[in-house]
Parts: sequence; C-alpha cells; structure tokens
Amino acid sequence: MTLLGVAIFAITALAGLALLPRLPSEVAIHFGIGGEPDSFVAAPAGVLLLPGIGLATLAFTRVAGSVGIGTSTPPVFDPLLATFLGYVQALVLAYNLGVRINVTTALAPALVTFVAVVFVIQR
Repeated sequence: MTLLGVAIFAITALAGLALLPRLPSEVAIHFGIGGEPDSFVAAPAGVLLLPGIGLATLAFTRVAGSVGIGTSTPPVFDPLLATFLGYVQALVLAYNLGVRINVTTALAPALVTFVAVVFVIQR
C-alpha cells in the first residue's frame, strides 16, 4: 500500500469521526438506483465502514499481486481508489447530515472518471 492511499483513507475516517456527533444514530450507507437510501447501520459503523473496506482492498491488491494470485497494481491505484471512495464517503456523510442530494446522480461522474482512469492505467 502506498502512504498516500493510506493517508487519504485516514483523513476520510477522521472526518467521519469528527462529524459523528452531528449524525443521526443510524445512517444510510447504500442508495438504490433512484438515489434513495435502502440500507442503514449505526453511525459509528457507517463512518468507519468505507475507509475500512478501502484499506482492506488496498491490502488485498498488494498481497494478491505479490503472491501471484493476480497481476500487481501500479502504485497510482492506491490514491486513485482512496480519492474515489473518499468522495463517496463525503456524499454519504452529506446526505446523512441533511443535504438532500441524489447520491446516484452525484456519484455518476466520479464513477465514470474512475473507470476510465483505471482502464487507461491497465493499458
């Protein structure tokens, strides 16, 4: 894992923890295709879930590449993934703080950009 990727996830987790007192006791963590929330968890879990999944993903890609399970990922993948998931976390936190946005619509441009960049990196 690169230090930058880990740092971005740490900042994401710290931002969520700082906002924890302002969040409802249960927070939305998943949104349906129409942009409405369809899955909820306790706020502390919701704040730490995405950074935790992101760190686990970075660790898995490094281990898988080093033991020959798959091809190794370039170092730029770590901050790219961390930035994308940090953006997702920011949208989720904003929604749970009362900002009424369509998360699906707000996520679409970032998702397209992430997929395009990953495709270019793989070429």
